[in-house]
Amino acid sequence: MNEPPRVLLIGAGTRARKVYGPWLSQAKTVRPLAVVDTDTEAALSVARALPGAAVLRPQDVDHTLTDDRPDLVVIATPDASHRDYVMQALAAGCTTLVEKPLATTAEDAFALVRAAKNAGTRLLVGHNLRFTNLHSQVRMLLAGGRIGEVVEVDFRYTLNTSHSHSYFTRWHRRRAASGGLEVTKASHHLDLLSWWLGAQPIGVTALLGRHHYFPGKGDVPADADIHDSVHALIQYASGVTVHYALTPNAPIEGYTCTFRGTEGVCTVQYDARSGPHFVDLRPASIAEGRRLTVRREKGTHAGADRRMLEALSKALLSGAPSQFATVTEAALAVATGTAMYHSSRLGRRLPVPQPAILGESR
Repeated sequence: MNEPPRVLLIGAGTRARKVYGPWLSQAKTVRPLAVVDTDTEAALSVARALPGAAVLRPQDVDHTLTDDRPDLVVIATPDASHRDYVMQALAAGCTTLVEKPLATTAEDAFALVRAAKNAGTRLLVGHNLRFTNLHSQVRMLLAGGRIGEVVEVDFRYTLNTSHSHSYFTRWHRRRAASGGLEVTKASHHLDLLSWWLGAQPIGVTALLGRHHYFPGKGDVPADADIHDSVHALIQYASGVTVHYALTPNAPIEGYTCTFRGTEGVCTVQYDARSGPHFVDLRPASIAEGRRLTVRREKGTHAGADRRMLEALSKALLSGAPSQFATVTEAALAVATGTAMYHSSRLGRRLPVPQPAILGESR
């Protein structure tokens, strides 16, 4: 009988405590090998619930990858450290899952596209919102031509007060660490949009602002250099135009997304904290529209994390294709976010950088 895949978990922060630690402690399809973190106490806290898991320091990673050859490496560290850990795992030939965003700069993201291609191993990116039941249904509706060919999209996401405040008091507040909200948060939405539309972003015009959180004011540290509001016009190779907005300090968290097609309109309402969610379909050929109610599933990120980990277990055992974002798709989400920042800074439209290798890395 084959042994279950052995998993090396790098990072013992919030995602490890809430998602990957519980998965490793409960799933019978995987076996925890070790937990790595710069904070030994944090690593110990996660490892206590994982029988047989060692606690390692970052300097132990190369040795563990070489000697123990884990079947899966999960990277759930702060964003700016993703590149180096992924490079280590790929060099060792390990299947790897890295949290979104893939990296904090387009250059680092594209370097990982090349590395994954050259390594010939599987690199998955945890754009978990693809796995939400609502988002899977939206993709099927659009692919099924329910509103014809999509021409224009309006996507507006609001962060509630406590969530938006946290970005300016934790490590995310520094662009060098997180890439700004246009990368660390917006990459969720940018990946969804490309996945839904089946199209690559090619151009961005953006305006970033600071309206609520100012460096050195209140409890916002003086070194906070990210913006709190993002507004952008994104063009896709398919001809679709997306109006995108990410704004803070709202009473509720979630988004409204309206797709306008050649044969109707579809509006999606996603509540990030409770449910249900709604999809309003208004085909041009029908006088009255139809509302679909989509129940909110239990678990973190509206059940998306549970579904993502189920898909990961199946992919490890069978190698079957799944709906994980590929490294190329994830790199383009990062590139779009960084293009927003540079467009706002320069005051003009910019092309979205493209990776030199556009082949899918699995």
